[in-house]
Amino acid sequence: MRLRWSFLQIPLAVCLSSGMLLSETRNARAEDEMDKAPWKTRIEFSSVTASGNTDTQTLSGKLDAKKEEEIHRYYLKGTVLYAEERGEESANKSLLDGRWERVLREKLFGFVTANYVGDKFSGYDYRITGGPGLGYDLIKTATHGLKGLISILYSYDKYTEADRRSDSYISRKLAINYVWLIRENLLFKENADYLVSFEDSDRYFINSETALEVKVAGSVSLGMSYTIAYQNKPPSPDIEHTDKVFLTSLIIDF
Repeated sequence: MRLRWSFLQIPLAVCLSSGMLLSETRNARAEDEMDKAPWKTRIEFSSVTASGNTDTQTLSGKLDAKKEEEIHRYYLKGTVLYAEERGEESANKSLLDGRWERVLREKLFGFVTANYVGDKFSGYDYRITGGPGLGYDLIKTATHGLKGLISILYSYDKYTEADRRSDSYISRKLAINYVWLIRENLLFKENADYLVSFEDSDRYFINSETALEVKVAGSVSLGMSYTIAYQNKPPSPDIEHTDKVFLTSLIIDF
């Protein structure tokens, strides 16, 4: 019996040693990867002013930051849109979005996401969602990138124009992110998502952002974007179902 145990100890020790070596190698690789994958940041700014028969002013700003390592990927986004018409506020929307991705296999990844939207002209003081999900890199080449994501989220809505001041529910969200490098200095992007409540299938939201960017010099680009935000059941019948925004922007990459 002792002889048999001695023979078993040898492969067991080899397995443990190999496991420790692989773990140290993976940790070292992760540290190296963190050094090789710096944060990339971009700022977008838009401003439109019209006077005369039409007196309007629109300001918009966006900040994007990302860090894409071999195993871990991090995405952060913040957006602000403000508009006045004849001296009165006509739009005031802010958005914060964050997502951490962890690669599970070659193209499959898990993620955790959190999102905040403040938009009182759509009937909400704010909307908050957060939860886990799975994603898949459907296409990943030098010129095309297509990513699909599905998540289960906790949603909390704080209303501005409804008898019921707030509501919370569980929802599911489907999203796609597409990037096409048409030419070396020309980029097309499409981001779209669909969020629906498990409790009420008539309560759903659809968002789409289509953008075209032209690099003009170094880290400076000019962009055009068209954004659609649709809600099927607005908090009040006086609120439109669809918001549309068209912007031209100055973009700076860091």
